[in-house]
Amino acid sequence: MTKFRTLWWLEYRRSRVWAAALLGSLVFWAWGLEQVPYAMPEERFGIRAGLLGADAIVGVVVLAFMIGRVRSETRQGQYQILLLTPPSGYLHILARFAFALSVGIVYAVAIGALLWWAAARAGLHLDPASAAQLLLVCPLYGAGIAMAPLFAWTLLLMVLASAYRISGTAWIPGTVMVVATPFILRFLGERLSYVLYTLPGWRLFANLEAVLAKAKVEGTSEALHAGIVLPQEPLWGMLALAVAMLVLAGRIWQEVEA
Repeated sequence: MTKFRTLWWLEYRRSRVWAAALLGSLVFWAWGLEQVPYAMPEERFGIRAGLLGADAIVGVVVLAFMIGRVRSETRQGQYQILLLTPPSGYLHILARFAFALSVGIVYAVAIGALLWWAAARAGLHLDPASAAQLLLVCPLYGAGIAMAPLFAWTLLLMVLASAYRISGTAWIPGTVMVVATPFILRFLGERLSYVLYTLPGWRLFANLEAVLAKAKVEGTSEALHAGIVLPQEPLWGMLALAVAMLVLAGRIWQEVEA
């Protein structure tokens, strides 16, 4: 096995309970969607969509906690025994990030499937192209703009807190990064808003107007009838930011463990 595959396997062994519990929780959420009280179909769909949104947020937070646990395997020499030579810090970071992101994508696809089911129960029957966009394009887009930078930020936070301890505690740099997070997000949002829609966006659900008309859904905006446009700029900006944070985290790990 290559070093990366070995590290991936170690991440799986260490976090498989977390991943299994997270994916298994989808059964509970599916049961909860079925318990939505009787109302108009569009009202039930709105409630179910809100529950799935909360489900997505909970899942991302759980995955962030999963990869953010500070471990002592490297200091105990377990990696060196398995790999024979000290592995690159970049490989450590990449393996942990890739495993969490893979689980997150599977989780997001499952939520998309539940949303598809909820839409069908509300009378919104999507065509195959729209269903594929809901199950694949939307989860991958969400993973790029939300999961990837959040997981990279979590890894950078944990590596920095573990590497540069002050008086034997790691709470000071961690607290600074956590407190700074809202200001950084606001700064990124303002910067991205200046270039938003400069590049051509991706239009999804192009036949949404026909679907809404067939289901006799009224009161929606004309923009929604025309479909949904996903801008490119947030995706490429967040991916570039995630890569930069992963490189920085890998560099810190490399220096500390070398």
